[in-house]
Amino acid sequence: MAVEITDAGSHIHRSHTLAKDISDALVIRERNITLVTLRNGDIPIEENYGYGLYYHDTRFLSGYTLRINGKTPVSILSSDEKGYASVTVLTNPELSDLNGRPIDKATIGIRRDRFIAGLLSEAITIENFNDFPVAVEISLRFYSDFDDIFTIRGITGSTEGTVERATYNAGTLVIPYKGKDGHQRNTIISFEPAPSDVSDGTCRFYLSVGAKAVGRVALQARVEDIPPGTMYRPEPYTLERRLKMVKASYVETMECCSNVQTNNEIFNKVFLRSLSDLRMLYMMSAGDVFYSAGVPWYDALFGRDSIISSIQVIPYNPAISKSTLQLLARHQGKVYNDWRDEEPGKILHELRVGEKANLDEIPQNPYYGSVDSTPLFLIGLAEHIDWTGDMGLFHELEGNVDAALAWIDAFTDKDGFLRYSERSTFGLYNQGWKDSIDAISHADGSLARPPIALAEVQGYVYMAKRRMAMLYDRLGMEDRAKRLRKDAANLYWNFNEKFWMEDKRFFAQALDASGRCEVISSNPAQALWGEIVDRAKAEIVIGRLFEDDMDTGWGIRTLSSKEVRYNPLGYHNGSVWPHDNSMIAMGLGKYGHKKELLHLFTSMYEAAGFYPIYRLPELFGGFQREDYGIPIKYPVANSPQAWASGSVPYMLTASLGFRPDALGRKLTLMKPALPDWLLRVKINSVHVGNAAAKLEFQRMGESTLVNVMEKRGDLEVDVVY
Repeated sequence: MAVEITDAGSHIHRSHTLAKDISDALVIRERNITLVTLRNGDIPIEENYGYGLYYHDTRFLSGYTLRINGKTPVSILSSDEKGYASVTVLTNPELSDLNGRPIDKATIGIRRDRFIAGLLSEAITIENFNDFPVAVEISLRFYSDFDDIFTIRGITGSTEGTVERATYNAGTLVIPYKGKDGHQRNTIISFEPAPSDVSDGTCRFYLSVGAKAVGRVALQARVEDIPPGTMYRPEPYTLERRLKMVKASYVETMECCSNVQTNNEIFNKVFLRSLSDLRMLYMMSAGDVFYSAGVPWYDALFGRDSIISSIQVIPYNPAISKSTLQLLARHQGKVYNDWRDEEPGKILHELRVGEKANLDEIPQNPYYGSVDSTPLFLIGLAEHIDWTGDMGLFHELEGNVDAALAWIDAFTDKDGFLRYSERSTFGLYNQGWKDSIDAISHADGSLARPPIALAEVQGYVYMAKRRMAMLYDRLGMEDRAKRLRKDAANLYWNFNEKFWMEDKRFFAQALDASGRCEVISSNPAQALWGEIVDRAKAEIVIGRLFEDDMDTGWGIRTLSSKEVRYNPLGYHNGSVWPHDNSMIAMGLGKYGHKKELLHLFTSMYEAAGFYPIYRLPELFGGFQREDYGIPIKYPVANSPQAWASGSVPYMLTASLGFRPDALGRKLTLMKPALPDWLLRVKINSVHVGNAAAKLEFQRMGESTLVNVMEKRGDLEVDVVY
């Protein structure tokens, strides 16, 4: 017989559950399902702040708490290092059992083992350490608001679909939601054994656990998102088979990534965490795998983030860059659409698939408000070909390349600067990677006015056109290559002339409608990555970059501490972003500044050591290292975040000086240099095209020597010291 439940989501509905602090959250994720909880494993019902069980952009569980005899257990251990699984160990406070017998604190163990494999599975183990039996009530309370991620982030109000009355029948609790978009969304929780009592959204289990014995409760939480006119299709495999497949996928990912071994065990853990977190962020769309940008706020396809993170780890896992490029090409802009900031040839910024996106209440379906995704798409393609030699991919995407280059030309000014202006009424005012409203400003603190040309974006365009010219040369398309080189040369000259601030001996952050944004920021530091900076000016810029107002000791700030808008906890106005520093580090390597590169590499490696399981977050506070001695958390940073996870591998690549040329069957190691805390690095298989090399790098004094231990296939390895 079915029983209606009155308090599992139908009567309590928060219109805005603003995020406050998730920096200590326990996070597990697999493909498109994510669980974010407190360290004790609970999803708090009150003051939720973004915790929950998510499928894509919808929160299917916004409350899930465990109590023993009505009391909150004491948390003593938790770990989410596997990525797809977690363990939480709890114990009891002082309480009386159901027969009134006093039970001392810490005499009952409670263990919560969870994993995600197509659904959330949890095993709860109750272990009685007493020498007498205990009768306990384990109560599990559930609540579902089915909020869209944009509501949870406080960007929009609730869509106000209908959370229907929950029902319980034969060991299964169903919480249904009828969306305004016509989707039927259900949270379905099955129990073994069945609860002893179910009421008011709470499932109660009355357990009699013998002396030194164990009791168990298991549950599986399944999410359903059924579009109108379709039926739910169950997973084709058993749960055991799906879990086995997930585990095998992690093993396969680690094996296919070039096996990196070093003498530094801490670094080995940091590096492995980086690659494991990127595997954790795998996401699927129509059969293509890509990196989700980050958990929980950006758990979706982002053009810029997905491209950069795939570039960061190409030497260690090249497969995902191809599927990322193919997926982005399929969504390339085709028409002019102000609501979505779309133009023909433009690469998307963000793709969402939740209720608000389906209803077109937000433009992210997809949204194209990113000025840099398009040149980065071209750079990503060139990087992929340099490492793999896959010209078949170039031919497959040649029409997309043409459209991307045409879009860049259409939105550059007479000086060749690529600029942006928001057209959408619900879009982004700033459309570079620093996309918060106050990220781009003048020295007096006033905000930049569109059209805006960002310093780093000009470097991206310069790099994209030069790299495409090289590919066109390979294809014998000399006229096209010549035109792109001419465009790049013109952009190079104008950038160094018009962005340069002679009085500040640095490049402007941007040019806006009124002129230069004359603040000291990290934007021009990323221009080094694009190699658009004149060599003489680069020396000045690099020196300025490592003064105390920019270099925190944990990394380069996004904005100088001397600027009006500086805030060490500002999202883009003084904080430190690992991915920003990794791209700056690669740029330093391109300009031959290995000492400064290794300084940043060391800063980021040491920062990682202060985070649980060595996981670098999206960003952290821009306080000076000597102020507190540890990196200061940013309360609502995504963690893991794809391009933060890719940062340490990319810094290793930069320090080793990899310059692949798969089409030329050559790998150049340009002035390899290891930091003093990393004496030896061995990479068992560096793949370049169809060939591979086994390499060993050894630090000897101030030098780093290379031993080519083995080569497979036709590959020349050239070391430039």
